[in-house]
Amino acid sequence: MKIDVNVRAVLVGIFFITVLVGSVFFAKSKRPAFVPPVQSVAGGGASRGALKVRGPVNAPVKIVEYSDFQCPSCRAAQSDLEALFKNYPGKIQLTFKHFPLKSHQWSIYAHQAAECMNHQGKFWLYQDTLYAKQQDWSPSKVAPVEILGRYAQELGAEMKQFGACMADVAVARDIFLEKEEGNKRQVNATPTFFVGEERFVGPREMQERGENAIRKALGLPPKTPAEKKPEPIAPAPLKGAAQ
Repeated sequence: MKIDVNVRAVLVGIFFITVLVGSVFFAKSKRPAFVPPVQSVAGGGASRGALKVRGPVNAPVKIVEYSDFQCPSCRAAQSDLEALFKNYPGKIQLTFKHFPLKSHQWSIYAHQAAECMNHQGKFWLYQDTLYAKQQDWSPSKVAPVEILGRYAQELGAEMKQFGACMADVAVARDIFLEKEEGNKRQVNATPTFFVGEERFVGPREMQERGENAIRKALGLPPKTPAEKKPEPIAPAPLKGAAQ
């Protein structure tokens, strides 16, 4: 599917704006105080800063995931998360938090696009697309804004709204604030998961220890090592003291 010519022009122009926004993401000083994001509106679509949540509100197990869309380990973890929803139906609630790494040059673009799709109530569809097609957009030699726009259009986004959102520094600030929250929780690699207040770093640790923390919360016996599958991909670490 070809993206509309006018929208393409908007998205290509975003390259210059987003480079500027990148300095906001990864600034190492003068960071703004944390401001809670705007909550989602009941019913209908999402609003700016709406939380990215899957699963019932009254689920007994709350998982928070800090993730980077360009991180291969984050992509690998998605099948495990899907398995948790399947194996513990109605018992899991997952909240996604943006944590783009400085070492992944196109991550900032993907996170901005995903948050813009969140504004249109299509975050989870878009995040699935980003992970499924990570090996298509991640190796791009230039900023993949046109590719990201095409994914949005294929998922039925209102493209004028999407284009304006991609150039909105306020959206970048919301993403930055989520990352700041992760920094305060000592997130130092992606993906990092919190089950309650207990932290698990990477797919393997989530498999080996995280699922048993979930089972304990549900009053179930722990799984034995033989029941767990290996995960060869290590979590993506931060590079440098402040990312």
